[in-house]
Amino acid sequence: MKKAAISPDPQYFSRYIDKVPDIDLIPALEQSLHELQTMDTAPLEAKADYAYGPDKWTIKQVLQHLTDTERIFTYRTLLFARKDSNVAPGFDENYYAAIAEVADRSFGEVLDELKAQRMATIALFKSFSDEVLLRKGMSWKYEMSVLAMGFTTAGHQIHHFEVIRERYL
Repeated sequence: MKKAAISPDPQYFSRYIDKVPDIDLIPALEQSLHELQTMDTAPLEAKADYAYGPDKWTIKQVLQHLTDTERIFTYRTLLFARKDSNVAPGFDENYYAAIAEVADRSFGEVLDELKAQRMATIALFKSFSDEVLLRKGMSWKYEMSVLAMGFTTAGHQIHHFEVIRERYL
C-alpha cells in the first residue's frame, strides 16, 4: 500500500512521512534497510563518539535513538493493528539517549542492533493485510494508521541521516 493511502493526516509525524517517496510500504522499509547495509560506515565510525555541540547526541546515540524509537513505533503499530484502544504514551527521547550506555559499545554493535530491529519491523509489516494497514490508533496525541506508522519509521531514519550528513560529517 502506498503513502498516498495514509488517512488521517498524522500532523506531527508528517515531517517524517513526507521524506519517503510515494511507493509501497514494504519496498520503502526494505530500501531503508538496504541503505543501512550498504552505506560507507568508515566516516561514521571515525566520528562515532562525536557530538557537534553541547547537549547534542553522538552518532552512536543517534543510531541508538533510531533503534529505540523504532521499537516504540512498532509497539504503537501493534496496538493499532490489534485494535487495542489504549493510547500509546509518549517518551522522552533525550532521557533515553542519555541513559542508553552506548559509549562502551562499538559503532558496529550499535549499527547491527538497528539493522536487526529494521528486519523485525519489516517482518511485522509484511504480516499485515491492507485492511490492517488502514486501522487507526492514538500515537502519543495524534490519530494515525498502521500504514502511517510504517512510513514514519522509514522517514525517521531519512531525517536523522540527513542531520548526520549536515552536522557530523
